[in-house]
Amino acid sequence: MTLHDRILFHQIHPAKLVTDASAAVLCLYFLWQRDLSFAVVVAMVPPLIASGLVLGFADLEALKRSGLGVYVKRYMTPAMQLLRVCGFLVMAVAAWNHAPLAILAGLAVVAAGWLKGVVVA
Repeated sequence: MTLHDRILFHQIHPAKLVTDASAAVLCLYFLWQRDLSFAVVVAMVPPLIASGLVLGFADLEALKRSGLGVYVKRYMTPAMQLLRVCGFLVMAVAAWNHAPLAILAGLAVVAAGWLKGVVVA
């Protein structure tokens, strides 16, 4: 498996998904509290550690062959990955500004990035 494929498929490893989701929620909490330093640490450190561990030790070949792996290979383009990041940035700014509806809008953008193949296909 190429490094490009490993980077793509590590995103759907359960440990990576749980880490990213947990870090996102905690980051938004700290942004809501206006604690930028904790928010940045929580947003960056656990996901980077999880990525390193999953990329280094996980059997990503099994994920590649799974239904989700086939879906991600087809629909998780760089544009969709950028869309997910932009959605999280919307959520982060919204949390800082105490705007719950804007957080939901950002979440919808993130979901659209993940669900492109379901909605468009």
